[in-house]
Amino acid sequence: MKLTHVEAALLAGGASRRMGRDKASLEWHGVPMARHVAVALGSCVERVRIVLRPAAPNPTDLERIDDLHAARAPIVGIHAALRACEASAVLVASCDIPELDPRVVLALLALVPAEGGSDVVAPETQSGPEPLLAVYRPRILPEVERRIGAGTLALHALLDAVDTRLIPADELRTLDPELRSLRNVNRPADLPAQSRR
Repeated sequence: MKLTHVEAALLAGGASRRMGRDKASLEWHGVPMARHVAVALGSCVERVRIVLRPAAPNPTDLERIDDLHAARAPIVGIHAALRACEASAVLVASCDIPELDPRVVLALLALVPAEGGSDVVAPETQSGPEPLLAVYRPRILPEVERRIGAGTLALHALLDAVDTRLIPADELRTLDPELRSLRNVNRPADLPAQSRR
């Protein structure tokens, strides 16, 4: 059964500087990357929407949410998702994790009750928290808006400022041994050979 007290937002408004072109529509084994992520999210929650820059093309058939700020930073997409959220929490996932395993998503969601709970639930790797596959509560919206207004856009600083529950990556390895769910596709070399052209 899919969850209804959490909805999902697929972030696809980034600048893709390292890739050199829009990542959401890039093919991963013949399918746009964003669609791979959307399918994984949609197997876990009832509602999935995509967050895009205004006027940017939508590489999916998902309902869109437009960024409300011009800054090209992930916190802007999270802000838009939180502003539009009609559930008790929103699961945020970047469009560049095409090997996202629904079991990892469900492990995160298992720590998100319909009421109460932490402000943010996120995996933690050796590099630190992974804020672009995490669950956020709308109640942190004022803090997000304050940070955007001040130009303080780092997501790790946001997670430090709110009640964040971190899941050690080793706990997720039982579901995803190589943690492919957390592997971002950032550069052309990260793409399958047939998608690099």
